[in-house]
Amino acid sequence: MNNRFLILLLLLVCNVHAQYVTTNTELTNAINAASAGSTITLKNQTWTNVQININKNGNLASPITIKAETPGSVFFEGVTNVKMGGSYIYFEGVVFRNPPTTVSTSTPLIDFKASSTDCNNCKVTNIKIDAFNQGASQQTSVFKWILLRGANNEISYCSFLGKHGVGSIINDNRETTIANYHKIHHNYFANRTPQGTSAVNDDNDQDAIRIGSSSTSLSDSFTEVYNNYFYNFVGEIEIISNKSGSNKYYNNTFEDYSGSLTLRHGDNCEVSNNFFLAKGHSFSGGVRVMGENHKIYNNYVEGTVAKYPNNNSTSGLAGINIHNGILNSPLNGYYQVKNATIVNNTFVNCDLGIRVGATFNSTQDQPPLNIVVGNNIMYQNINRAIQVTTQLTGAASKYENNIKQNGTFDSFGSATATGNINVTSGLLNSGSDFYRIISGSAAIGYGLGTYAFLTEDITGGARPTSYDAGAEEYNAGGTIVPYKQSDVGVKVGFGASNTLSNSENIYEKAAFKIYPVPTKDELIISSQMGAMKYLQIFDLTGKLLLKRTINSNTAKIDVQSFSKGVYVLEVDGFKSRFVVN
Repeated sequence: MNNRFLILLLLLVCNVHAQYVTTNTELTNAINAASAGSTITLKNQTWTNVQININKNGNLASPITIKAETPGSVFFEGVTNVKMGGSYIYFEGVVFRNPPTTVSTSTPLIDFKASSTDCNNCKVTNIKIDAFNQGASQQTSVFKWILLRGANNEISYCSFLGKHGVGSIINDNRETTIANYHKIHHNYFANRTPQGTSAVNDDNDQDAIRIGSSSTSLSDSFTEVYNNYFYNFVGEIEIISNKSGSNKYYNNTFEDYSGSLTLRHGDNCEVSNNFFLAKGHSFSGGVRVMGENHKIYNNYVEGTVAKYPNNNSTSGLAGINIHNGILNSPLNGYYQVKNATIVNNTFVNCDLGIRVGATFNSTQDQPPLNIVVGNNIMYQNINRAIQVTTQLTGAASKYENNIKQNGTFDSFGSATATGNINVTSGLLNSGSDFYRIISGSAAIGYGLGTYAFLTEDITGGARPTSYDAGAEEYNAGGTIVPYKQSDVGVKVGFGASNTLSNSENIYEKAAFKIYPVPTKDELIISSQMGAMKYLQIFDLTGKLLLKRTINSNTAKIDVQSFSKGVYVLEVDGFKSRFVVN
């Protein structure tokens, strides 16, 4: 009798935490009843006029999950939106399509806020938004697909297709100066068209991702945007708009696009290991630079054209465009570029490789200060390898060991200039994926300077002490190549998370080692994947106990103050558990 009672009790508990819903009313009731560990499964069908509003708290071990019965077989249509507030809420597997004739411009499709409460440690994964746009009469109205708020949130393995009109796809408003630590990764952004026309224009807010705003731009976000694929994306000059500090953009591929990755506001950002494959599209560039202390390295830029579709030139674009600043710039103006390190990038068949001191108007009269431009490769650039519109200033400014094959170097003025050479042949050769260094290339071993961050090349291969110029290290053995269309649904975008779940679990376990386990004094973390960037420790309720920024292959954490029990360690997005006894 007792056993039967226990079984019945367990069944009742399981039923509370796992609910299968078939109607909007059932969904609302399940959300109202949800608690930590609840999973709400949406029946495979077309759902019309769904409004999800959930303000609940899960935890790391027991999140609250709302998911499709089968990813790709649950469709949200009509007047639809999702609002998430609280903590550890996961939303998965849904396709958004067929919007109403008139879309509410004040309500995004997905908002990381509900009932005035931000969502923290929440996740949107494996969803697809397919041309969910305003009608023709709303072309100039702002309609954002996702408003990202709170902290430690994730958007991953999603596909965002066919956005038009005004409004970002993912917009982090950053209404406060509190650090965010968001992660946006393995997403597919495709077929964006600009407001009102098939040609690019200068209207703002047509980007794929914006991190921050002018008002909070001088504070740090610590957001990471990586392993995303941007294809046929045509909107404005900014595909990614950085408006906060200490963010990282790496391992992304941009293909058949117009615009650029723009460090518009904010300081201390890194842009590395990205492929920019513009393929001759007008109004295309690699990276635009404003602000202080940025590092831009290991990027590959090919086929960019710094002209409008009507063939008029623009001063806003180049392979890498270093802008002039405004004296005492307002927050929404152009801050002077200071202490930027621009090394080991490769430019192929661009009209302009690196442009120094670009201006839009006469108020931008503050030249870049203390800038390092070194170890870059410029191959067959049509106009200039390095164009100098305004001379660099500052004793630390230098051009060193840049190599070009065709194209020209403008005068470097009074800046230190050493080892900048021209070769007539043999620098690179076209490969199946991108132009690579070949045997006998002048780039081999031509790297100069010591940079702590330059531990690998764009393919993930290790760089030796005597390293090459450009983004790639010759015969380094790396396996990372640009994303392509066949990777969608397999490596990036909707459907990829299921395909990769098993290997990701293995990867997580292999990413780092921790010892001794159990421990009582000190925990040692050893990376198997190169230098670690940050780590966090949580208890099993999801409470953040420790956060640390690092730049090393090893780290030691004093855990003597920790109570006995199980904890979760997160290193650069990969998680493992450990025990303190």
